[in-house]
Amino acid sequence: MGKRGKPEVEATRPPGVPRGATPWPGVADFAVPAALAVFQLVGNWGLAELNDLRLAQGRWMVAIACVVAGCVALIWRRTAPEPVLAAAIACSAVAVLAMGTTDSLVSGLADGVALYSLAVHRGRGPAMVGGALMGGVAVASTAPLLHGPADFALNAVLSVLAAVVITALGQLRREYKRRRQALAEQLAEAERAHRAAAGTERERLARDLHDVAGHHLSAVVVHSGAVARGGDAEMAREALSAAADTGRDVLRALTRLVDVMGPDVPEGGLDASLPQLCQGLTRLGVPVSLAVEGRVRRLRPEVDTAAYRIVQESLTNAMRYAPGAPVTVEVRHVPGAVELTVANEAPGEDATVPALGTGRGITGMGERARSLGGTLDAGPSGGGWTVRASLPTSAGNARHRLGWPEVLDATVAAACATAPPLLAFTPPDPLLGDASPGLAALVIVLLLLRGVPLWWRRRAPYLALGALAALDIAAALTVGPHSQQLLALLVIGAPAEMVAVYAVAGHARRGPTWPAPFVGAVPWAVVFTTLIVTDPETEQTSGVIPFGLGTGWGFGLLVLLPFWAWGRAVTGRGHRWEATARETMAAREGEAVQAERNRVALGLRATVLDHTARLVRSAEAGLSGTGEDARAALDAVTELARAALLDMRALLDALERE
Repeated sequence: MGKRGKPEVEATRPPGVPRGATPWPGVADFAVPAALAVFQLVGNWGLAELNDLRLAQGRWMVAIACVVAGCVALIWRRTAPEPVLAAAIACSAVAVLAMGTTDSLVSGLADGVALYSLAVHRGRGPAMVGGALMGGVAVASTAPLLHGPADFALNAVLSVLAAVVITALGQLRREYKRRRQALAEQLAEAERAHRAAAGTERERLARDLHDVAGHHLSAVVVHSGAVARGGDAEMAREALSAAADTGRDVLRALTRLVDVMGPDVPEGGLDASLPQLCQGLTRLGVPVSLAVEGRVRRLRPEVDTAAYRIVQESLTNAMRYAPGAPVTVEVRHVPGAVELTVANEAPGEDATVPALGTGRGITGMGERARSLGGTLDAGPSGGGWTVRASLPTSAGNARHRLGWPEVLDATVAAACATAPPLLAFTPPDPLLGDASPGLAALVIVLLLLRGVPLWWRRRAPYLALGALAALDIAAALTVGPHSQQLLALLVIGAPAEMVAVYAVAGHARRGPTWPAPFVGAVPWAVVFTTLIVTDPETEQTSGVIPFGLGTGWGFGLLVLLPFWAWGRAVTGRGHRWEATARETMAAREGEAVQAERNRVALGLRATVLDHTARLVRSAEAGLSGTGEDARAALDAVTELARAALLDMRALLDALERE
């Protein structure tokens, strides 16, 4: 995109092309039309020879000209999809009428590519109009060439289903590209937020360092220095006792400030990371209790990260604004969501509570929850503070309306369910035209049921594949021995297995996907074996069954493996990229905050904490010695407090300079 509101074509206008003109297509725009033209011309020649089709030279020239013209128009399918689709549809219709038969490759290819491009580059309205136009013209152009109403109905159903599938695929591709672009923009925004979060955390750490250590160390320097100049032994012991107590307070405060959280989200999921987080706080003296309810489920990476960060931020706030108060963390796994509650009681009366912060922490937690389609509420309760969050565990939970995925699922299921029955009983050459009414009804029911599992191919792909395989095996073993034509229909209906295997490879969320083609090939083995065993020409069956099972299973595997690889490469890769992008966005701010904490912790351990620990040891040693030892220890305590204070101010200056 160039200026806001300008199309991408305008932004990439080559030099010398007037504003508003269509730029020249690139080399990639020629590849598909050229390959399609060669495929159609060679394929039509082969079909004509196979079917012994004899046409006049004029008809052949018209058909060839229409094929070439339709493919040439596809060169501009990205920049001018509407006129390209109109030209491709017109060329296909004229070519069909010129050929005088539906057994050709002059229709449904160039116009299908043009419709897909229109659906990718235009919105819902133009895509639906284009699909209706393509399906309607295809039905009208083939009507004069069909044999009766049944043949017309079959071709009409297949033409309409093809138009709907192509339109849905194009619109899904459009949504995918827009989603990728939105995620890329969000990743860029997350990088900016990453830098902003680092600056915000530096400011917070600098403020907290000054609050918890600066005042106390300054007081030790002033008080101990004044007592040391007075020379009174009793006052020296009192000053040492106060310095030791103050040093311990500073050590506890600084340790809690920088050593509270781990360096990152621990491995093993939420059920492993939260106990580590809460146990780490408990070891530091913060009373934290964790309760988990419901059956623990494996969460999506972005949900896992967001839940951990929300609990982490809530505990940090509770420890800062309610020091010493008990904190309760509750995790509830409910159907479709994980619910989090972090509640702390009111701080003790003697606790030092800093002023309220900027609210960025609560705002960030709310943005994390809303980005996943969840909710977050935070506010006072019973004198303390409670944070409640609900995060959906499935990406589909936030969608409450039918969209193109559902349209595609319904169309694919309908096509796989209706095509075999129509081929079985549609003149002029029905495969089961001589079947009895009872057998015909049973066959129709079995074939229609094959399409039902495909409706769940996205949500439960392995279940859909297993149900489809079970139906095909049952049909082959029950009805197949009585009708070899049914076995042929099951082979014709093989695209259903291809769709199911593709769905497993692209949409399965858990477990390996590689067994899908091996499972999908089992019905092929059963069908092929039944076909051989029931063949009247088969004289003996001793070695036929192992041969049939092995051959059918191997052939089915060869057919299904490319669809599994296709699903892994296209849909599966897209899902993995989106999941990684969302996980990265969810973790960026937390990484920036933790990086600042780790950097400050390293500086404090090397300087301030070391000097303060030595201060405490010197004060305790002076208290256990003589009066001279106490006065000497007081001088050492004063110098160590001054050194710790200077180191801390140097660290603060370094933070403020960045």
